[in-house]
Amino acid sequence: MKNMTVLIDTNLILDVLQKRVPFCDSSEKILTYCASGKLKGYIALHSVSNIFYILRKYYSAEDRRQLLLGILDFLQIANAQHRDVINALSRNDFPDFEDCL
Repeated sequence: MKNMTVLIDTNLILDVLQKRVPFCDSSEKILTYCASGKLKGYIALHSVSNIFYILRKYYSAEDRRQLLLGILDFLQIANAQHRDVINALSRNDFPDFEDCL
């Protein structure tokens, strides 16, 4: 399984962050495999902005930025410059995160 590459869906991340039963345990295992290097995980660029938007009811903008930065420590952005997304998440001077991306 070490050389396997996976695309992580938006809902898988939301399962974990929102503790959505019954999926959160399985979803957390997949993210743990990615974090440990057992899987090489990717996330679509649009998933980053969708997660940021969906979680607005549950987390502050700063908390959402930190959550996503943590996730991007072990997931790469598919078809985008990973560093550009990290820079966008690190900026809190932009009122609209999607515009910043």
